[in-house]
Amino acid sequence: VALIPNSVNEDYRSITNLCSIFLEWQRLYPDDYKTSFAEMSLVKMASVLVRLELCQRWDLLELSRSIDGDSQLCVNDISEFRWFQCLKTNNGTSLTRGVLLQIIQNEIVARLLRSFSFDDEIEGGESIKSLRGVYNPFSADQTKHLCSSLRSILGYMSTEETDTSNGCEETIESVSGALLSLVMKCIGRMTIPVINASNVKRQKNTFVTKDEAIEFDNETNDAIAYAMVVQAKALCTLVTNMLQFWYPIIREKADDLVKFVFTDIVSLRIIPIVQALQTISNECNFELAKTLIGEVLAAASGLLDEKEWMLQAAPLRVAAQTMGLSSVN
Repeated sequence: VALIPNSVNEDYRSITNLCSIFLEWQRLYPDDYKTSFAEMSLVKMASVLVRLELCQRWDLLELSRSIDGDSQLCVNDISEFRWFQCLKTNNGTSLTRGVLLQIIQNEIVARLLRSFSFDDEIEGGESIKSLRGVYNPFSADQTKHLCSSLRSILGYMSTEETDTSNGCEETIESVSGALLSLVMKCIGRMTIPVINASNVKRQKNTFVTKDEAIEFDNETNDAIAYAMVVQAKALCTLVTNMLQFWYPIIREKADDLVKFVFTDIVSLRIIPIVQALQTISNECNFELAKTLIGEVLAAASGLLDEKEWMLQAAPLRVAAQTMGLSSVN
């Protein structure tokens, strides 16, 4: 792709020029145009130019900005791309409309879906799963960026109802399935807290046994803090990302994802950690536990009154009520 500016004739470095050539071909030789799979050729030629601009301006996971602080690459809306604007200008023709939709599916949607997938790599003759270049569902910034991009994609596709009604539904279903798979893998990699909270309490800035006979060393203190506090905060952010940002976009196909969030993340992980924090009698711990449940409650507020989720959300309601938090919108 990087060789294009220097190795491709200027007449073919513009999507507008390419469309003009093919439209003229279609006008002058319609039969020849149909039998030669011309539109397929235009899609492939235009896609190369699209990938060039994507490399220059679309940092899907905001990795470049996290390194050097440069926000020039952060294009959230597909309408901001020059290739989209060029094709949209001529969108009155069936040719350019079809090309635009194929490019969105092949280059934009496909690239977005790849960001949810673990890549197979070969190391020492064995296949391993790599996390490199994969969306981090615990990241609020990446979540907002991806959701904004997906909204713009679906927004355009929904305007082409006669051509893309199935395309929108298929895209939402693919994203929902890939997202659930990624979240399940990430949760599987997390440490499971195995602390007997009934024997531990917090004293000033350290953890000690209930009878204060043993004061834990720094390494053990860090391990306890990670298992109970760091993981709990990360899980709460994950729940917020899934329910507050992703769910409104993919709700039509998000049943399995929401069930996993309520049962495996909230009920089996966050609530037990919060209960452990309460057991370690300390005003600071209680306030932290209350804050964490409050964050989860806020993220799930749009679902709590829906009949299909009342059963799955029951443990969260109970945990909230025991802390004096209202679960009513």
